[in-house]
Amino acid sequence: MKIGLDDIDPQIGQALADRLTAPPNEFLRENIAWGGLFSSWRLDPKNMTVKRRREPSPDERIAHKIRKQREEQMGLRIAGAIFLPLAAGALVDVALVGHFASLLPGVAVWLTGSGVGSWWATRAVPKTRLRHALHIEEMRAAFPLLSLTRTERIYCDTLLLLARMDVEPETERTLRETLRQLNDLIANSRQLEARRLSLLPVFGNNVIAELETEFGSLGQRLDRTQDPLARQALEQSLQMCANRLDTARNLAQSLERLNVQQEAIGHTIASAQAALARLQVAPSPRTEMAAQTISETVAQMNQQTYAVEQAVQEVITLGGA
Repeated sequence: MKIGLDDIDPQIGQALADRLTAPPNEFLRENIAWGGLFSSWRLDPKNMTVKRRREPSPDERIAHKIRKQREEQMGLRIAGAIFLPLAAGALVDVALVGHFASLLPGVAVWLTGSGVGSWWATRAVPKTRLRHALHIEEMRAAFPLLSLTRTERIYCDTLLLLARMDVEPETERTLRETLRQLNDLIANSRQLEARRLSLLPVFGNNVIAELETEFGSLGQRLDRTQDPLARQALEQSLQMCANRLDTARNLAQSLERLNVQQEAIGHTIASAQAALARLQVAPSPRTEMAAQTISETVAQMNQQTYAVEQAVQEVITLGGA
């Protein structure tokens, strides 16, 4: 099953593209030696020291070879886009000598050929090629170098599994829908994490234990106070403390929901990965049904995640957090 940058999570896809389209000496990672006397060493600008680059792994070596092949193809296409239209235009003018008094037919052929050739050459640009197809070796070489969460690591392992699958067209359509749902799930997981991080500072100012202690202290002072004005002030303070305590409890529940839902997302992606692995050995008649079940499971988790996020947002809005 062919997978390209356009098919995967945009954030991971961008990080992947940055690694695979980096300058030659920094391809994948700058501490890898790709051959040649000067490429085996690099200058560390922070410490002003020279360090030896490491040898590439088998997957990294193959990925580097694929990159060179893409660059060679791009060079050939660019040369073709420049010279073939010129040659075609000249041949047209030679063939039409005596029929036309100008070079306009040849110029028209050259301009048309240049436009088509430019489009053809653009299709060979490495990043354009990566948008439509990634080799498994490229993914295996680049994924370990990316800064990923545990859930994102599982997602990347699932991508490798999908890229190795060879299924019927109908099943492939279902699996591509599953991949789209997985992309949404990864995006939702990041959104939940951003929400969780935004709640932490607010929750830090409303620690439940401290508020409960403060509420009890205010209640005791209210019981001992006889002055009407003082009692009114304490009652107001007691009510505000009760409100803060209620907000803190709601925030704590929201944080718990976010944590549990993020765990559920990780388990869902891991379960989808295991189901896809079983799908590879399933009998052909059952493959489409199994793929559909996987897709529906992931879609259901996306709906649940959306519901949790909405519930947390409602708590924040009502609580003024």
